[in-house]
Amino acid sequence: YLTAHTDSEGDSEEEKGCMKSPNAIVKSEEEELFDLLQQVDNLHKGSEDDKKEGFRLLLEKDDEYENCVDFLWRLARAYGDLFEMTTDAEEKRKYFSNPRNFQSNKWEHLFAIMCGYMSQFESVQNKIRNGYLFKEHLDKAIELKPQDPFLYYLNGRWCYSVAQLSWIEKKVAAALFGTPPTSTVEEALQNFLKAEEMCPGYSKYNYVYLAKCYKDLGQKNNALKYCDAALSVLSVTNEDKEAQKDLEALLLTLQL
Repeated sequence: YLTAHTDSEGDSEEEKGCMKSPNAIVKSEEEELFDLLQQVDNLHKGSEDDKKEGFRLLLEKDDEYENCVDFLWRLARAYGDLFEMTTDAEEKRKYFSNPRNFQSNKWEHLFAIMCGYMSQFESVQNKIRNGYLFKEHLDKAIELKPQDPFLYYLNGRWCYSVAQLSWIEKKVAAALFGTPPTSTVEEALQNFLKAEEMCPGYSKYNYVYLAKCYKDLGQKNNALKYCDAALSVLSVTNEDKEAQKDLEALLLTLQL
């Protein structure tokens, strides 16, 4: 929960209309938004240049759709893409701390994403605090958007991180907040499997974490199966490349 990388009940009537009431906007605007979201979703699946283009398209329409949850979800995801693609620390900070992004905290799933990114720049105490916030808002996000595989992937990452906490880390969490977070590798596995079930081939990293879970549970054959699945996914983004490094290290331990 220290490293895991996100809609609220207080939405205005205008915002709810953007989500649920087709009659609240002119037909041509509705079609334009649909086309835009479809376009950026396709670009999100492509190369780093594609992701940058999707980010640019979203920024162009930021003022027009600033109260639309579906739009803001893509915008937060695009900020996350840019965050993941850059290796410069100051550049990363710019993407997670952009003032416009903080409006996203009105929606639970966006808040959880940003908590995860911010934790990389915080003190240990704040990382622990963000870990609790991340989980709280992530659970609400799953209630509100149960069809999103990304949320189950995030939940799996949180569960796996907590399951790997050392004794002293749990002591620090207990001292600060009274009750340390608890989770298991089995819970992490169920979330990663859920993401894969909802969207087969969801991501290279999801396969890597499935393999890690099975390895930790002593199921070597299943671990190797998902290592093979991860190997079949080309490394396009920086995240894919990081997943490849984790995969190579994992394969070495499985071969010992």
